[in-house]
Order: sequence, then C-alpha cells, then structure tokens
Amino acid sequence: MKVSFVAVVLAAVLLPDARAQQVPGRSSDSDIYSSNAANKQAVEEPAVSTQQNLRRRANVFSSNNNNANVDVIVVLKDEGRRRKLAGIGKAAAEENKAAASAAATSMGAVARFAYGSALYGFAASVPPGLLKQIEADHRVAYVEEDGIVQLDPMEMGEDRRRLAPPAGKGPNGGGGDGDGPAQTTPWGITRVNGAFNCVDNNCGKAWVLDSGIDLDHPDLNVDLDNSRTFLGGKSTPDDENGHGTHVAGTIAAYDNEIGVVGVAAGAAVVSVRVFDRRGSGSYSGVIAGIDYVGANCESSDVANMSLGGGYIQALNDAVVAASDSCPFVLAAGNEGRDASGVSPASANGPNIYTVSAFSDGDHWAHFSNYGSVVDYAGPGVGIHSTWKDGGYNIQYQWIVPFLSNEK
Repeated sequence: MKVSFVAVVLAAVLLPDARAQQVPGRSSDSDIYSSNAANKQAVEEPAVSTQQNLRRRANVFSSNNNNANVDVIVVLKDEGRRRKLAGIGKAAAEENKAAASAAATSMGAVARFAYGSALYGFAASVPPGLLKQIEADHRVAYVEEDGIVQLDPMEMGEDRRRLAPPAGKGPNGGGGDGDGPAQTTPWGITRVNGAFNCVDNNCGKAWVLDSGIDLDHPDLNVDLDNSRTFLGGKSTPDDENGHGTHVAGTIAAYDNEIGVVGVAAGAAVVSVRVFDRRGSGSYSGVIAGIDYVGANCESSDVANMSLGGGYIQALNDAVVAASDSCPFVLAAGNEGRDASGVSPASANGPNIYTVSAFSDGDHWAHFSNYGSVVDYAGPGVGIHSTWKDGGYNIQYQWIVPFLSNEK
C-alpha cells in the first residue's frame, strides 16, 4: 500500500502533539495566527465576487480597443464532457484536449494550450474582433484574460554549496560517501516531525508545479519519465531558476548523510515546469501544468504549488477539478494580504490545503497572506534546501512544501 503524501505532514498537524499549526478559516483558531491578528486588518478584504469576475472579463474587451491581439483563456461549457473531467485518465484527457483544440479552430483561433482534464477549453492569442465572437459563442462558458505569473523574488542566504554526484547509498545516485557536505536537518523538518522514510516505504509522488527541478541533483529522486515542461520554446523540465529545486528538496531530499533531508525523504518528485529562469510564466501555462497533473497523478500523490498571483477563476477552477485526482497544497502567498483575492490560494475544496507561514519560534511571518481561505501554517522563514546545479541554499520566504508530504 502506498503512503499518501497528505499523510506524512498532515498527520503531524492533526495529531494531539501536532507541531505544525492550524489557522482560522475552515477549522479552529491557532495561537500563531491570533497572536498576530492585531497586525492584520480588523475586517478581512471581501472574497472576489462573481460580479467582480464578470467585470474582469469585460475588461478583456474594453481595454483592448486597438488591433493588438489579446491573450485569453477560453473555458467551454460542454456539460456532458465537463462532468467527466475529474480523474478521467490520460486517454480521455487527450480526447478532450483534441476536442477543445478543434473547437478553437472552428472559432477561428489557434490553441496555444488545449485543456481536457482540469478544464475543458483552450488558451489562444486573438484579435479583439474575434474575441468578441468567441465570447458570444454558445459553446463558451466564460473567457478570462491570460496574464503573467511571477515567482516572488527570493531572499537567499549564502550557502551555495554544490555536489558532484556521489556513487553512494541512495537510489538515483544520492548517498553519503564522504564526497559531499555533511547532512543537516533544517529546522522546519524537525518542526513538522520529519523526516519520513520514503525509500523503505512506498510513498506516492510529489508533483511540483514550479520552475522545474534539477534533474540530476544527487540529493533528489526525480521521476524523469513523468516530468514535463509547459513553457513555449523550452524542451526540458530542468530548473534554470532554483525555486522549484528548493521546493523539491524541502519535500523529499534524501536522508543520506549529505546536504539536507526532506519531509518525505527520498520520495519521487516530478518536475512540472511552468516558470522560466527568471521565475516568469503565464496563467495559461500554469493551468496546462495543472491539467497534466490532474490526468496523471494518483490519490496517494500530492501536487505542490508554491506560486500565486491575482484572482483568476480559470486557475481556481482547474485546481478544484484536478484535486479530485490527488491533493493540492497551495501557497497562501507572500503579499501580507487576505488570500481570498489570490489565485490559486483561494481555491476551495475537500482535497485542497492552503498554507501560510511562520518562522522559527512560531512567530507569524510578516509577509505571509492570511484569511478564511487558509487551512494551515507551516515553517516558512530561513529554509535550507537543495538548489539548482547540484547546490544548496537558504530561502527566507517559504510556505508550502512542508505540508506536501503526509502519511
């Protein structure tokens, strides 16, 4: 039997001697959150309403009165097909994608991405005149403007150690044979009762939607077969930024006497690359990654999204649908605001967990988003983990990966 990721850490959260903290929202209050409530707004910002969503879509048209093309995400309303989206498997997802792409063609558009698992629809760049026709098409549920998603700039520490791949103990080349730096246990791993041994136990996979993962990092067990990229012009899911590798190490770095150790030590991590080397991507590309994960992950796996941006319904809808296949763990965000106006943090469902941050000593992280959509708080400041090019680094604004592994 596989060990579910939303067990290695959520078990630690829910047990009586829990070390990670629950925050107010869908469950009970926590001292960590309430002790800092005075520093937050007395009245939370309202959640984004349906009317606001409609105005946002209307702005797609009103703000583009020139002849420039508009990048849009088109969600189709074929209800018979949409009812079958969640957990449909690869073959049915590909069939839906082909149908969505054909729908785009019939509307006069060329699909940059076609969606068939988490959403039924497509992304395209279209002129304003065609955009109005698409919006009026009876097959269309709604249209939203695509946009840029940017990883938060990372405040990094000085540890940039690199390892030559050792011929050691761990699978995939990882292991302590004296060639690498001595292993340390990051404070956050201890704080959430890590590390769970996923080398000797049959853990699920962690699907990391991020900047990629260092595919040959000696301290990581990367599932190369399932790793993909959703960046135009990029053929590799390798990490050129560092953020995704840092996330992967916090989740699953080997317990092998070198470098660091992760919460689910030695578990397989899947690179789902949606950001470039500058930490930049698009909503449509992120949704394509979610669509891929929704068609391929299993219930014992977990998807990690340490990313976010302004509210966009298509992104939230994709997460909700894909979470029927496996749990999704989402960053609350680093803007110090109510997360109800942030996507995908505001996505809500029984298999979705939104996580805010605290520092060593259980102090609320000043940058962390908050609010009723947040389920848990986890270690998020001064996190030591793996880095691109076989290295290691310390990141000072971190939220999600500690909740991405549960028993």
